[in-house]
Amino acid sequence: MTKNLADELQRTARAALTGLQPTAQGEEAGGLSFRRLLAAAFRARYLVFGTTLFGLLVGTFLAITTANNYVSTGTFRLAGIGAEKFSADSTRTAETSLESIATGATYILNTDELMTRVVKRVGAARILAPYQPGGADESGPRAWFFKIQRDWNATREADRTPEEALKRLKKTVFVERPRYTDVLITTCSANNPELAQEILSAYMAEAITLHIEKYDDTRAYDAAKLAFEGSEAKRKAATNKLREFLDRKAFVEDFDMELTRLKKSVADSGTEVAKLETLITVKTAAIESLRLKLEGPDAIPKMVEEDQVGIASDQLAKYREEQAKLVLQLGVLKKDRKNPKDFDVVTLENRIAGYDELIRKAGESTEGRTPQKVSVINKAYTIRQEEKLKTETEVETATTTLGLTKQMHEKNLASLRQLQTLESEFVSLRAEKVTAEGNEEASRINWEAWQQKRALSQGNFSALKDVAPATLPLEKEGPNRGKSLLGGLFVGLFLGLGIVVLRSLPDTVVRTREDLESIDGLAVIGAMPRLDATNLRRHVALREQGW
Repeated sequence: MTKNLADELQRTARAALTGLQPTAQGEEAGGLSFRRLLAAAFRARYLVFGTTLFGLLVGTFLAITTANNYVSTGTFRLAGIGAEKFSADSTRTAETSLESIATGATYILNTDELMTRVVKRVGAARILAPYQPGGADESGPRAWFFKIQRDWNATREADRTPEEALKRLKKTVFVERPRYTDVLITTCSANNPELAQEILSAYMAEAITLHIEKYDDTRAYDAAKLAFEGSEAKRKAATNKLREFLDRKAFVEDFDMELTRLKKSVADSGTEVAKLETLITVKTAAIESLRLKLEGPDAIPKMVEEDQVGIASDQLAKYREEQAKLVLQLGVLKKDRKNPKDFDVVTLENRIAGYDELIRKAGESTEGRTPQKVSVINKAYTIRQEEKLKTETEVETATTTLGLTKQMHEKNLASLRQLQTLESEFVSLRAEKVTAEGNEEASRINWEAWQQKRALSQGNFSALKDVAPATLPLEKEGPNRGKSLLGGLFVGLFLGLGIVVLRSLPDTVVRTREDLESIDGLAVIGAMPRLDATNLRRHVALREQGW
């Protein structure tokens, strides 16, 4: 709140009166009135003039230095000839519509291969020929104007390379295909009408040639046939080479199978050799142990004394045991053989009767006899002796088997090492054969597709027809030099005005009576003129006139 109460009341009254007189449209607070804008533009008139002049100079420079642009136009028509119903692509065999053919044609017309052909046909120097406006008989301002254009657009001989020409063609040659039509429109722009027509004519001719090379039936048919025959010959050569390697160098029928068999045989024979060596070692130790039991200091006695009656009793028990076994066999045989006079039955009965006689005699020899000691061979010695002989036989057999197994092991190991040294060569030859077979299969599929296509009497896949050759431009397409001048003028003018507006919006400098009254709302009752040289001269002139 203001300290002076009268000033505060005066401010409140002025605010109330201000509401009774609304601000005129365009002079609202916070805006930029047209009068202030004009005043700001007048104050910055030199800036606006400078930007306008700069824009005019830029427009003039572009109007003078920009070369004329001539556009030649040509038209292709995509003519499908029956074969669009069948595709001879090696990766797929399906129906192909004219739409996809046209897409492929547009793609071919934009490839670097086609552009490179055009560069070779026309020549890089010709494509990058410098701009040459006017003629030798030009004089005056026109000659000066044309000289500026030639100097500004001049190119060096060293810069006229095929690479630069290819870049130029990519920027100046365009292909457009209107939707739902089989027409391809091509355009070429250049700084000379004859050059534009020449480049586009070469482009259209090379495009037709390239398109025929890509889709021509005869050439593709012969290429597919040659590819199949070549791949078949390579496959046969690779197969023969592999077979000759197996027969004359590796001496096997199946390399992988033989290698696997030899590895298994070597492993098995190695295991068998180890087992036999272990067996021989164990058996040899067993023989030595038996020898000590038979011949050592604590050897088993060879002869022992036994009771003769006891021996006869043992023999009698043995006879009875054997007879009991025969009786059991006779009972089983009689159940099997129904005839009691069967030869086997009779034979068993006779053997049983023989045992009866032996039992009788043995019984008689033991009855009433006095026990008498006799020397007999020790059964334990006999058992050990037989065990030793059996073990020695087993050792001899194992030794012989070990020698044969070692020979077979060494033979298999040598064969395995030989195959392993040839394995890398076999892998290479097999990979070559597999690759050749894969190539043959792919070429065979392609060849069969082309044969089927020919069997259906189908012609070219598609063909480009130049229904409208490259035209000679009669008028330039650009530039419009008048528009360049006006454009530069207006751009510079509006640039200056924009700078003025940007500078005036945050401007708070008090310059006029209205600016001062708008700050505090007080009425200005007088203004002291600026006492500079201009105002002094103006007041002197007014006084002299009687003011």
